[in-house]
Amino acid sequence: MHLLTRLSGGFVLAFHEISPQRVAGFVDAIRPAQIVPLSELVTRSRQHKSTSGLFAITVDDGVGNNVRALAPLFIARGWPATFYLPTAYIDTAGGMAFQWWRSLKPLLPRRKIKLKSGVIDLSGPSAVDELTKTMELLWHSERLKSYFPMTMELADLVVREMGVSRDAISPPDPISWPEVSELARNDLIRFESHGVSHTAMSALSAEDIEFEMRRSRDLVAEHTGRPCRHFAYPFGSRQSIGMRAAAEAARFYDSAATMSLGHVDFASPWLLPRIPLYPENSTLFARVKILLKCSTITVPRSGPVMEGPEHVSAGCSNSGADRRD
Repeated sequence: MHLLTRLSGGFVLAFHEISPQRVAGFVDAIRPAQIVPLSELVTRSRQHKSTSGLFAITVDDGVGNNVRALAPLFIARGWPATFYLPTAYIDTAGGMAFQWWRSLKPLLPRRKIKLKSGVIDLSGPSAVDELTKTMELLWHSERLKSYFPMTMELADLVVREMGVSRDAISPPDPISWPEVSELARNDLIRFESHGVSHTAMSALSAEDIEFEMRRSRDLVAEHTGRPCRHFAYPFGSRQSIGMRAAAEAARFYDSAATMSLGHVDFASPWLLPRIPLYPENSTLFARVKILLKCSTITVPRSGPVMEGPEHVSAGCSNSGADRRD
C-alpha cells in the first residue's frame, strides 16, 4: 500500500449504511494512508498543498443505527469522520423515497397495478428492474412530487396485499437531534449538511436550492453548536447536481461533495470528488479503485483549483460518478 500513497492524491471515502467491521477493514487495507479531518483535506487542496497519502472519511444519510454503530469506532480508533445529514429525515422520521424503494422492490406483485397516477405493468420478467431504473432517473432529476406519491401508493398496496405490516417496510429511523448534539461534543465527530429534503438540486429553482442549503446549514449548526461548513449533494451525480448548485454551494459552504470519482487535487471544492465503498466490495477492490481513480500519474483534466463561485461549472472535475444513494 506504500505504492498507493505515493501515486495517489488525497481522497475522500464515502460510506452509506455499512457495518463498523467493514469500514475498519477498508481503512486498515489502505494504510499507511493517513486519515485527516475533511476540513483539513479541503484546505490543503485549496492552498495547492500536497494531499498525497491523506484521506477523509464521510458517511451519508444520517441513518440512526448506522451513526450509532460507526461513531464509537471512529472515536475508539481516533479517526476523524464527517456525517452528512438530510435534515427533513431527522425532523420527520418519515424516510426518504429511495429507502422506501429498497423495501418495496422485492415485495411488488408481478402483475398490472392500477394506481391513482396510472397503470404500472409489472408482469414481465424484467419489469420491476425497469421500473427501478425509471425511479432512479426520477430521483436524480425530478422533484419529490414526481415520484414520492407513487412510492407511497405502492407501499399501501404492498401492506394491503402482501400481508406485511407498514413497520416491516418502513425505512430505518434517523439519528435524533439530541444524539447529534451529544456526539458532536467529541472533536473527532463532525455533522454537516446533506440538504433538507434529499432532492436532486437540478430539479430545484435557485430559490429552492438556496433554501435547502441555508436551512440545512442553520439546523445542523444549531444542534451541534459548531459552524456547518460542508455539504454533500443529494445523489451526487452530475445529472442530480445540475447547473446552478455548485455556485450556490460556494456561497454557503467551504466544500460540496459529489459522488464523482477522483482525488481532491485540482478539484473544485464545491464539486469535491469522493470514493464510495460498499459492504459487498472487497478490500482488494477498494485498493484498486482508489489507485485507479486517484492516480496522479496522468495530468488532471480539470485544470487548477477553482477558488470562486464565478468559476464553478456544472460538470464534476473528476470523471466516473457512482449512482448509488
